[in-house]
Amino acid sequence: MNDVASLHKAEYREPPTVVTSAPGVANLMGAHTEATDGLVLLFGLNHRATVAVSLRSDTSLRFFAPDLNERKRTSIAAIRYRKEDRFGNLAKGVISRLQTLGADIRGVNVTITSDVPAGIGLAGSQAITTALALGLAEAYGFSVDGVVAAQIAHHAEHSFLGVTVGLSSFLAASLSRNGSVMLIDTHKLDWSHIPFDLNGHSLVGINTKAPSPSTPDESARRIADCELCLNVLSGGKHGTSLQDVSMQELYASLGLFPEQARRHCLHVVGENERVLQMVRALRQGDFEQIGRLLCQSHESLRDLYEVSTPEVDWLVRHAGEINGVYGARLAGGSMSSCALAIASRDAVELLRERLHEYERIFGFHPDLVPCGMDDGVRIDFREDA
Repeated sequence: MNDVASLHKAEYREPPTVVTSAPGVANLMGAHTEATDGLVLLFGLNHRATVAVSLRSDTSLRFFAPDLNERKRTSIAAIRYRKEDRFGNLAKGVISRLQTLGADIRGVNVTITSDVPAGIGLAGSQAITTALALGLAEAYGFSVDGVVAAQIAHHAEHSFLGVTVGLSSFLAASLSRNGSVMLIDTHKLDWSHIPFDLNGHSLVGINTKAPSPSTPDESARRIADCELCLNVLSGGKHGTSLQDVSMQELYASLGLFPEQARRHCLHVVGENERVLQMVRALRQGDFEQIGRLLCQSHESLRDLYEVSTPEVDWLVRHAGEINGVYGARLAGGSMSSCALAIASRDAVELLRERLHEYERIFGFHPDLVPCGMDDGVRIDFREDA
């Protein structure tokens, strides 16, 4: 907090009124299930985005990102999406939504920093917008709870920026608890916190640095495939989701829709079941089962949903050969080429050494990202506190 407050004061020649922060988010289980109202297991990371805000006497909006050494500016009267404004659009989207909800926002100075690794599926932008939602609301005395902050942040990205993104990662950025994983039912829009004692083990992300072969059009096609399957199997009944479909029904549906669509649905339905199996494993502290489920999820992502990469496949396979690495799978969104692994702490260094072999084979220099758990959005400093 002190760093961003100092940067803010140096940039604007005044201290911040409020400083807030929110965690990045990792998906433990429930890959590509949200688009069809499925189940997800998410946790807040100990990598956070931090936002400092101070009020202005005019209607100017100033945005500073010291990590990028970039500055953007506009005014309340000229809030609109501009591609070249990059991170500034996140702040503008949040301000626009707060205004719609009745917040009397005029001029602000905003400083944004983050240590959430960018572009690897750890919800870095969701962390920023969630921290912005709480920080800007607090600065102007507009009361929001964690759910509303998540909804404001989601609206900023989904509606203002036009990004296809679900609500669950924003809820996790807002409501996560250290030492637990959030089980979110995206169909019923309810959630619970599942205690997860790592008990000397580590969750680590592996950024392969390899490009993803997926495109937004391919992601949309997979979602459309799943919607087609659901429509056929439910007889077009409204209010249903793939949570209502069993693996047995899909196995018996051969010939009712294209085989590729059926495979994509098999992944989603199986993944929903794995989420519930993972909840049981977490409660029992069964790390062998947790690892097996991660590997099963990866096999499904590779063979049924068809979104993995040769680089991630290699890492998952060879990580599993290391004593103390329980399992790994493709992680992140549809454009990701990263993996999430669970291992004993001693095995993490062995995994790091294995990355040298990966680099020699594929030519990419990978990063190992420790993924500890942390609380959701919070106020780190308030002027009148």
